[in-house]
Amino acid sequence: MDNIIVNSRPLTLADIFLEVLEQKSKDERQKAYVRKVKTMMNVPECSEFLGVCLMNAMGHPTRIAESTIDKAVNCLTHFYENNIEENQEWTRGQKNEQKGLMKGFMNEYRQAVKALAASRGLLT
Repeated sequence: MDNIIVNSRPLTLADIFLEVLEQKSKDERQKAYVRKVKTMMNVPECSEFLGVCLMNAMGHPTRIAESTIDKAVNCLTHFYENNIEENQEWTRGQKNEQKGLMKGFMNEYRQAVKALAASRGLLT
């Protein structure tokens, strides 16, 4: 079977999942959100991180570099910052507050992912 290439990289399970999700989405806001996630997948570290998460979820332990986790969480943080900025209902102060809360959460998430991956021997 030929490898299918998506934006100069092999097609992944995450790509397939997102494609089906976009096709099944009922409204344009959902479809737009899925397209944003698909764009995020073009960042190699985000794609690798999500791919490793999927592989591990399917029972195939896969190792990942600590630096890849850092870059992937930074990518996710940027993605959420953009979503906060696009919210037309929040004031500048509310957006800044939400960004601060999100950054705090994402830093805790980063540390938790690293700690758990290390404890399971999944860090390279």
